[in-house]
Amino acid sequence: MNIDNVSSNWIMAQQATDSNNRAVEDAQSFADELKRASDYVARPRVQTKDPTGKMTPEQLAYDKKLREACQGFEAMFLNIMYKEMRNTVPENSLFGDSNADKILQDMRDTEMVNQMAKAGGVGLGEMLYKQLTLEDKARADWTKRIENMDPKDKVLRT
Repeated sequence: MNIDNVSSNWIMAQQATDSNNRAVEDAQSFADELKRASDYVARPRVQTKDPTGKMTPEQLAYDKKLREACQGFEAMFLNIMYKEMRNTVPENSLFGDSNADKILQDMRDTEMVNQMAKAGGVGLGEMLYKQLTLEDKARADWTKRIENMDPKDKVLRT
């Protein structure tokens, strides 16, 4: 009986050591992933302009995708707003209200808000675009400043 108790204690101690090792490995892998994510976030997403002052092809492509995403967000916002406004109007059963009519009306509303967003909408997409490009420029500027710093000044201060 005493031997079983000793062996079970040894097994429990071994399992605790294994779980501690696993916890240390998990913490280390988490720290590595956090470092990779931090490096990715700190990396500028918009390249600086070439010496002639023109935008690079990568920057033009990124700029186009960002503008489309901002317009898409504004269209989605306007579509939600338009649907909620339409829900406040009571339904009229004079001409009938079939499911096909509702689908057609929804498709028409979606296309209308997409065209509104392309034409400028309420300005939400443009404001979002300006804010995100300013953020990218600031990130690129900070990255450039850090790269040009004297190595002895590169001290992490918390």
